[in-house]
Amino acid sequence: MYGRVHAVRKGLAEIMVVCEDEALKGPHCGFCSASGGGAGKAKNETILARNDAGATAGTIVELSIGEHAELKAALILFVIPLSTFILALIAAAAVQLPLLQAAGTGGAVLLLTLVVLKAVLRNKTYHRVVRVVPKPLKHG
Repeated sequence: MYGRVHAVRKGLAEIMVVCEDEALKGPHCGFCSASGGGAGKAKNETILARNDAGATAGTIVELSIGEHAELKAALILFVIPLSTFILALIAAAAVQLPLLQAAGTGGAVLLLTLVVLKAVLRNKTYHRVVRVVPKPLKHG
């Protein structure tokens, strides 16, 4: 996966992912397809990546994704909030709150969990810059 560095701050690079025709010819990361189509059709997606290669703004870089990143992201985004929601429902039922109040309590705890996760993981990323590409990529 390739991208153009927009900005660099605190060891992280803000990168706009470049989807090109080569991605459609063989095995690839699937990012272009996931973001709305193939090369030229995908909307511009900006991601945050660890800047291990020391890239500067305006350069084209090769990106990789960390090992087991999908599992870690799923755990953080789905399992933890769902678990806190279920625990809140159980706690509300244990103190014999009416069903509507129990659901409201569960929803409030779910929202609180999501807000806390967003604050704690503000600059968390599983992407990293592998290398700076020496020559410009061809755009279609």
